[in-house]
Amino acid sequence: MYVGEFLLWFGNAMKSETRKKLKMGYNYADMTLKEVQKDYTQESVSNNPRPIGPYYAYNDRYLEIRGGMFENFRGIVTWISLLMFFMPASGAYLGLRIFLRLYNNESDNFGSGVFAIFFFFVISLILTYLCIRYFRYIYRFELFTIRHIRVRFNRVTRQVYIQRPKYCGGTVVFKWEHIMPSNFGESGSDMGGTNMVNLMSFHPYKTGFPIAHSVGIGKNTYNPQDYKDEWEFIRRYMEHGRDNLPKPRLSTHLPMPFHGFSGHVSPMIHAVKNAPTFWMYILLIPVFLVLLPFYTVGYFISECLCWQPRWPKVIRQAGKTGKPVPKETTLSDYPPKVQQAILESRLEWGVRDEKTGKLVDYGNG
Repeated sequence: MYVGEFLLWFGNAMKSETRKKLKMGYNYADMTLKEVQKDYTQESVSNNPRPIGPYYAYNDRYLEIRGGMFENFRGIVTWISLLMFFMPASGAYLGLRIFLRLYNNESDNFGSGVFAIFFFFVISLILTYLCIRYFRYIYRFELFTIRHIRVRFNRVTRQVYIQRPKYCGGTVVFKWEHIMPSNFGESGSDMGGTNMVNLMSFHPYKTGFPIAHSVGIGKNTYNPQDYKDEWEFIRRYMEHGRDNLPKPRLSTHLPMPFHGFSGHVSPMIHAVKNAPTFWMYILLIPVFLVLLPFYTVGYFISECLCWQPRWPKVIRQAGKTGKPVPKETTLSDYPPKVQQAILESRLEWGVRDEKTGKLVDYGNG
């Protein structure tokens, strides 16, 4: 489910006219100079680096991990979408059924049959148009889009590649040294008990891009130490290679019925641990019997109705001998209208000198 990624990009690339229509202002996410100047890739935050994953690739050149902020909720939009698709399909089915009855001389009322066929097909066409024209902005969060957001860390080129749908900002390239963990340390706070993924950011102070890019990686967790352990695993891989690091179990890009199971069952287990009462166990019985299969099947259907695109050739070959280094993402990589919207949002990303309390002019004003 790419609602989180879409909202982040929509907020950063929204046209001023759209903001006025929606009566939305700008959100100012000021950070301190100390936070944005720090090189987070050089500081160890854990003595237990762990590859929690899921990982798709791991070799001497790069590692690749699943991205996405709300993967544990995937399946909800799928069922809603299938219900919406069912309505025009039902109209077409009823119209076809009446047509076949007339064709096979199984109905005596020819006039009313023709009218019913016309009525059902018109309704079906109208509903199909509405689904394609308007509802696609909803179902594309889970259907007919990229199966999984991927984040590739290339230790040869020392770059980070993020593969997202175009409506979430598209594929971007940033320097490894510019990454900032957002769930802990200088740039964030320990987020225990939040069921969040590990969030990483690329602030404009470092990248030169007018706005920040953020991405969630790995699985949702309630344990704040998990964020540090996985970040430490990635950090050591990028800085020192695979030596003395545990080898992650690799997952597949292909749809699998069990992929959504762990993400949906983890909140239930957490609820039981925090409130191990008789009534909690009673409440979880229908959850396990009805909701868990419901979500898991929806997740699987979503995977089946999506595809996993290849990385651009320059990223696939990045780090190989004699191959070019991918160009970092700049404002010029986007269409003119999107560029203008991004420039209008750049003032949201202020940097404040913690000593003087004043905003720092770093060329983003």
